[in-house]
Parts: sequence; C-alpha cells; structure tokens
Amino acid sequence: MKQALSVVLLVFFNLRNRDFTALSYLLDNNCGQSKYTNRISGGINADLNAVPWMAYFHANGKFFCGGSLVNHWFVLTAAHCFKQNDFTIYVRLGENDASQFYDCDDFECAPLHSEFWVVKKFLYPYFKTAHYYDVALVKLNQFVKYSKNIQPVCVILDWRWQGYVDSIQNLMVTGWGAKDITEKSDKLQLAKLPQVDRLTCRSRFGYNVDRTHICAGDGAHYVGKGDSGGPLGAMVNFGLYRAFVQFGIVSHLRQPFYGVSVFTNVLSYASWINHTIVTHKSF
Repeated sequence: MKQALSVVLLVFFNLRNRDFTALSYLLDNNCGQSKYTNRISGGINADLNAVPWMAYFHANGKFFCGGSLVNHWFVLTAAHCFKQNDFTIYVRLGENDASQFYDCDDFECAPLHSEFWVVKKFLYPYFKTAHYYDVALVKLNQFVKYSKNIQPVCVILDWRWQGYVDSIQNLMVTGWGAKDITEKSDKLQLAKLPQVDRLTCRSRFGYNVDRTHICAGDGAHYVGKGDSGGPLGAMVNFGLYRAFVQFGIVSHLRQPFYGVSVFTNVLSYASWINHTIVTHKSF
C-alpha cells in the first residue's frame, strides 16, 4: 500500500510541476467520464451510461466480442476476435442490455444505441495466437458523435505510466461474457479484479507472461467466454480531472475460466495504436 501511495504522490507531484503533463499523452482528452465508482465488488450489472465506451461486436446475427471506443472513428479490441470471422462485422455503441430495444432503469431510459460497421481491421503485425500481440483496432464506417451513452475511454500513450499500472491493486473489467460455464449475459457486467503479479501468473499459464501482459482475477472475480476484447482499467486522478483509463484488453482465459486471466497490456502497444490511428484517420 505504501508503494502504491508513493507512486500516486509522485505522479501528482510531477503533474503539478508540469514535468509529467499526463493529459497531453491521452489519445482523446475528452475521455473516461463515467458513473463507475471504486466500490464495486464482484460482478454486477452496469448502470445506464456507466461504461459509455463499451463496444458490442456482432456478425451474422451473433455477438462475439467486446471492445472500447477510443476516439470518433476507432474501436480497440483483441486481435484473436477476428481469426475466423469473414462476415460483415457490426459494432454497436451505447448498448447496455442486448435483450432490450431501449435500455431503461427505474428512473430514465438511455438514448437508443447506434450501429456501425467495420470498414477496416488493423491487427498487430506479429499476432498469431492470443498468447502474444493480441491487440487490434477497427475503423468504423462513419464519424461517431459523442453523447450521454457514447463516449471514448482514456488511453495513455506514455510508457512511463507502467510503474503506476503495476502498483494498482484492483482493476475493473466490463463485458457481456459468460456468467457461468453455460450462460452468457445480455446485460453489461462490471467486475473488480485483483491484479496478480506476473511471476505467479506465469506459473499458472505455462508460458512467458511478460510486461506486454497484465494478469488479474481470482476464484471469486473473473472474466468469462465472450468478454474477449473488452477493457480492463481503473479510475485515475489527473490533478483535478478524474477519468477511467484503459490499461488492458481481455485476451487469454483459462478453461474452466474461473480464476486468473491474462490481458494485453495497452501501454506496450501505445505507439502502434497511436501510429495506426494517425495514419488511417482519413479515408
């Protein structure tokens, strides 16, 4: 706890002295605004508009992966989601309960979700399996207008944040994946996962889990089949600005999937993410 606190204080100190201008390293400065709080324990249904960057991938009438909106044109997800998918791919933004046309709670209804289709997929060049390089971007067919239920997640483009990320004790994951071995969830789920050190994680997975990975989860807190591609992250204070930052992408699960999972470390691919978006931002 002292180590984590010292890292946070160091970040704040550098921010105040403008030596570490964190906001200038965000992919989109208007990002990460959420009703999520750190009080989540275990898995719960997401409130309306709580995770407005969530993307719902579907093709041939079936949901297959999650993702996260990172700016007006691009969605970040896992490369393994597209290995065996040659259908036209659609991306739904602003979704909460996939079984309902309109998403409502006891007090309000959210704006209707928006549908887009993928015009271009960008898989990391060295990707072969979910074990390594499991990151992808997709470009949507039209400009995404931000709204109450559609906003981008924060992505930090500065590798110097890695020490801070490693110090985070609990991370939040979201998705429509399986609630148990046989049942997936129509409602968007939130879960707080304890971060697991890479040495412990490596011993459980039997391959070289390195700094391009993040490990998280335990017997009571886990991700399931269908959560692939979804975001793992945490709320971060940028001085007076508080926002949700994505640090991981759901990548590799154990079968059965209860327990520790491996996530792609977004910071390890920040340069590629930024370069891909800048290079392909116009048609």
